[in-house]
Amino acid sequence: MVKLNIKLLSILATTTSLIQCTQIHSCKVDGTLALTFDDGPTKYTNELIDTLNKYGVKATFFINAHNYFPYADENPSVQNIIKKAYQSGHQIASHTYGHVIENDIPTMKKSFEKMDKFVKSIIGVTPKYFRAPGNNCDANCANTIENMGYIIVKYDVNSLDWKATTSADPISNLKQAFNQNKKNYLVYMHDSKSHTVQETVPWIINSGMLKNYKFVTVAECLGDKSYGYKEGLSSPSNNPIINNNNNNNPFNSNNNNNSNNNSNINSNINNNGIIATSLPMTATTTNTIAPINTIIPVNNTTNIHPVIESDLATLPYDNSSKANTQQVDIDSSSIKQYNNAIIMIIASLTIFIINLI
Repeated sequence: MVKLNIKLLSILATTTSLIQCTQIHSCKVDGTLALTFDDGPTKYTNELIDTLNKYGVKATFFINAHNYFPYADENPSVQNIIKKAYQSGHQIASHTYGHVIENDIPTMKKSFEKMDKFVKSIIGVTPKYFRAPGNNCDANCANTIENMGYIIVKYDVNSLDWKATTSADPISNLKQAFNQNKKNYLVYMHDSKSHTVQETVPWIINSGMLKNYKFVTVAECLGDKSYGYKEGLSSPSNNPIINNNNNNNPFNSNNNNNSNNNSNINSNINNNGIIATSLPMTATTTNTIAPINTIIPVNNTTNIHPVIESDLATLPYDNSSKANTQQVDIDSSSIKQYNNAIIMIIASLTIFIINLI
C-alpha cells in the first residue's frame, strides 16, 4: 500500500515536471518555414545575411556574445553584423552568452541577464526566444529558463550540418525532410559552417522544393505578434536604436583598439600562435558594414558542437513533435494557466486513486 502510494506520487511528480516544460519543436502557422542558425556571429554570418536579403528570405539567428573570434562582446564590427541582421528583418534570439549553460541557477541567471543586456545594447530590444547549445537542456533546466520568461526553441528538421565537412549530407537530410510535405518546417542549422552558408542555404532557397512555403522568422511561424522580443514591438521599424551609433556600447571594452583593426591585412601568425586573416565584408546598399579581421584560433576546441542523442538520430525529421507543439500558446501567462489546470487535474486523480486503494 505504502509502496504503491509512493509510486503514484513519483509518477505525479514526473508528469508535473514534463507538463510544466513547454518547448517549441515545430511551427504553428501552416505554409511557413523557419530557418534557424546557431553559434554566430561568425566570419560567415555577414555573407549569410546578404544571401538571405538577396532572395527576401527571413531567418532567425540564435547568437552568442562570446563564442567565435572575433568575439561579439569585444568587437564593434561584429556587433554591426548583429545589428544588420536585425535591421534586415531577421529575428535575433539568445543562444547563451558564451555557448554554455552554467550548472548553478544563480550564475546561470546572471549570465542570461548579461546576454539580454548585450543584445539590447545593440538592437534596443531583448530576445524572448532561446535555444540551448546543442539543444542540451533537460526538464529542470528548461523549467528554470522558461520561468525567466524565455520560450525554448528546438526543431523538427535537423540538417546535421555541424558534423558534416561538405554540404552533401546536410542537403540529403533536408531533401528527406522536405519530401514529407509537412504543413510547416522548423530547420536547425549553423552559420559557423561555410558549406551551410555558401552551399546549403542557396540550395534550400533555389531547390524548388519549397515553393509553397513562406520563409519566416521563428516568431512569425508561431504566430507571435511580438516579433520575438520581450518588449513586444508592434514592428521592429519602431525601434529607434537601430539608427544610433554603437561606439559608446559598454560591451566594447576594446573600442579604441578595435577601430584600428578594421583595415585589410595580409594573413599572418601573431605571437599567440593565432592565425589572423582579413575578411572583407560584402556591403548592401542599405547596410554598409566595415570589414573585420577574422581571427581563427589554432587547435581551438571551445567551438566544437557537443554530440547529443537527438543529433545522432537516423532521420532528420522528428515525427514525435507533431502533436506537441500544436497545443502551445505563445503567451507565457496562458501557458502557465494551462499547465496549472492540468497539474490540478492530475493531482486530483492521483489522490482519488490513492483513496480508493
